[in-house]
Amino acid sequence: MLKLAVTKSFKKTFLIHIICWAFFITYELTMVYIAYGKLEKLYVYLFFYSINISFFYVFAALLSYTFKVRKHRYLKGMAGYLLLLGLYLIIKSGADYLLSSSPARPPITTIYVENFFQRNIMRVLLFTILGLFYWSAGHIAFFKRQTLEAEKRELIIEKEKAELETQLTKSRNAYLQQQINPHMLFNALNFVYNSTQKYSNDAAQCIWLLSEVMRFSLEEADPDGKIKLDREVEQIDNLVAINRYRFKDPLHLNLQRDGDFKSNKIIPLILLTLTENVFKHGDLTQADSTAVLKLTVDENGLLTFYSRNLKKSKNEHPRIRKAVGLQNIRLRLDAFYRSGYQLKIDDPGDFYELTLTLQL
Repeated sequence: MLKLAVTKSFKKTFLIHIICWAFFITYELTMVYIAYGKLEKLYVYLFFYSINISFFYVFAALLSYTFKVRKHRYLKGMAGYLLLLGLYLIIKSGADYLLSSSPARPPITTIYVENFFQRNIMRVLLFTILGLFYWSAGHIAFFKRQTLEAEKRELIIEKEKAELETQLTKSRNAYLQQQINPHMLFNALNFVYNSTQKYSNDAAQCIWLLSEVMRFSLEEADPDGKIKLDREVEQIDNLVAINRYRFKDPLHLNLQRDGDFKSNKIIPLILLTLTENVFKHGDLTQADSTAVLKLTVDENGLLTFYSRNLKKSKNEHPRIRKAVGLQNIRLRLDAFYRSGYQLKIDDPGDFYELTLTLQL
């Protein structure tokens, strides 16, 4: 049975990869055809995409080898990447020369070499970034599963013993015991950030913002289980900036903040998760339906988080995921604040509204 389950899982993963690459290649070739009005022969693209996709998977495997949890191999990983990069450029140079569509192969001049490196360095950086995010996504998903399992166990302990202070202590201990050192992710992101900055400031800035959000989501809270409110607000700004880089169309979002965020504390990831839901499930591309995100703290420490956004097209699966996310938020708020908060959700027509009031 176990062998059969593994086989089915492998087949499903393999199929997903095939579909993703098919969409990626179709998109690129469509853009090439629109730009130049013609395409090369089929075997040319088969050869070049085989090189690029092979680089993608070999690089992902190299990251796994380099950033093993208990035994990091930074120098070997760096050497391996440089070797992989050199091998990639050698193969690409040979392929460019042999598969040239010109009747006479181009002479190897200084201009030819410069053009070759400019074109292929950008290409290898693209597949390096894709490989990094593919590898990171699997590890981040693993971390999240471990954290969710820890929180479920902590909630059971709280209900059984009915002692909130004891539960909070065990919550911190269980989290620290299961937390895997994220240093490997930040080293990888820092390496790609430095490499990308030479060629694209926007891409490098997006990687830096992502690393800041990841670092925040994994850093340890204070002994009372809370963090400074202004730290969470900083990550909301980072998340908004990341999404502005992600989408081709401009995002129509009215972000408002008012109050003293430095003097107050909150349990982490509540406001950040609610903000993430706005981008995941809302349509922010309509100029006449601008989304609103408002965060205020009054002089008595009463926090109000309000969001309003246009819904995306109806889809049951995102709705289910959103319900699970809100349920987890309610459980955490119940554990820390009991009756000191109110979470109100309005779902009128084409718009979605959420209001959280919380006594800090």
